[in-house]
Amino acid sequence: MVHALEEIRHMLKPDGALVDIHPVLEAPRIQVHQGRKILFDEPDPDHDEEKFRRADRALEEVLQRGLFILERRGQFDMYGYSTTVAEYCNYIEKASGYDESPEDEAILAQEADFYSRVEAIMEGAGEGAEIVYHEVARIMRLRPD
Repeated sequence: MVHALEEIRHMLKPDGALVDIHPVLEAPRIQVHQGRKILFDEPDPDHDEEKFRRADRALEEVLQRGLFILERRGQFDMYGYSTTVAEYCNYIEKASGYDESPEDEAILAQEADFYSRVEAIMEGAGEGAEIVYHEVARIMRLRPD
């Protein structure tokens, strides 16, 4: 990741900037809402905190080395909405299409159980229920030094 940031620095125009957006370390929440009621709320079982730790460390390293100067930083909430578990899983599959790491059988079983519970809650809730994916992201504007 550090090498990629070094290469980006060389590709930026002199007055250019790098905007980094990635999730905070805390796992996103998967919720089931019906109207104003939250029927289910648990962390995403597929969350990989370590890859975001690596991204944080890479950014910290290039800042410490003086390759970039931090101009601004912030956080914001990101939400995704689905009306069925299948629709949600399809979205996640497409969003994770770049990830070619092998799937762990234990994690796959845990995810299947998780989505089975979400599906049961959705069916029990009836009309108007939706799955809400809530993730907090960090945004930083960096300029080459």
